[in-house]
Amino acid sequence: MQPARGTTLPGQVVIGGYTSGTGAGGLTSWRPRPDGSGLDVVDTLALTDPTYLVAHPSEPWLFVAGESDPGQVSSVRLGADGTLALISTVPTGGSGSCHVALAADGRHVLVADYGSGTVCSVPVASDGRLGERSGFWRFEGSGPDPERQEAPHAHQVVVDGAELLVADLGTDQVHRLRLADDGTLHEAGPAVRLPAGSGPRHLVVVDDHLVVATELSGELWLGRRASDGGWTELDRVPCTSSTDSGELYPSALRADGDTVLVANRGPGTVATFVLDAEAGTLGLLDERAGGGRWPRDLVVTGTLLWVANQTDDVVTVLSRAADHGAEPVLSLLCPAPACVLLLPPAGR
Repeated sequence: MQPARGTTLPGQVVIGGYTSGTGAGGLTSWRPRPDGSGLDVVDTLALTDPTYLVAHPSEPWLFVAGESDPGQVSSVRLGADGTLALISTVPTGGSGSCHVALAADGRHVLVADYGSGTVCSVPVASDGRLGERSGFWRFEGSGPDPERQEAPHAHQVVVDGAELLVADLGTDQVHRLRLADDGTLHEAGPAVRLPAGSGPRHLVVVDDHLVVATELSGELWLGRRASDGGWTELDRVPCTSSTDSGELYPSALRADGDTVLVANRGPGTVATFVLDAEAGTLGLLDERAGGGRWPRDLVVTGTLLWVANQTDDVVTVLSRAADHGAEPVLSLLCPAPACVLLLPPAGR
């Protein structure tokens, strides 16, 4: 599919997804065609279930969570020509490593393990190589859903200033940790308790507000930062306007100024909410089809929405300005995509 005239494509796109039973090779690296008519795969790197990745802000390194058992995290070098080269892979000490973040100083990666309900920190050397983990934290508890909340399930770790916020689907909590200079992990304060059975999956921090996508209750939870560093509930709203009583599992959550966008698996939509900081509310502004039934990841730019539709084997690129029902700007066919990373051209 050829992008619409005037569409600005990123200099580099890297897509990760599930490899088990899909025939996928792992990470795929995509670059624009010389004539700007679309994107082509320039390289593939074989990794097991690379379902989340982040980029170093100043070095040509990617850090990749391997959602396997045992869990693992890898560092990958991105070449100037778009090629991918494995630097290192180390175990996390847990299972089902589903999310990775980079510490503010770039010296450690932080990994959430869904299967084991754990978080670890791993040092990053000056050449991008990962060392043995320096910190490890195991959560405890359960929730009221006997199938999904029989134990802790750490789903995401987010750096918020001096703290790490960890969404735990299994115990209905957002944990607060801190990373010490030596790479060890410590409790930073009491966990934020969300409604029983809500199942927090992903979160974003917008100034002094916290928004959490709760997978089991199908809601967005809004909190305000308290004087003690915790968070006080302000609002809870359904994450979709769909009245279909079928499957509903909110997934990726992104902030763009005073708007928050959530990908809804089941309805197959991307919903946009306005955060009214003064009133302490979330209001549904817009909801559109995401190009598939199971939008797993979502990347937002000024003009485009990039949606990784896992079960439809396609990354759909939508114009934010186009009317509902408009054709996608691009469709990238790839098996079981779970994460999309947009990067500028090499050297920038």
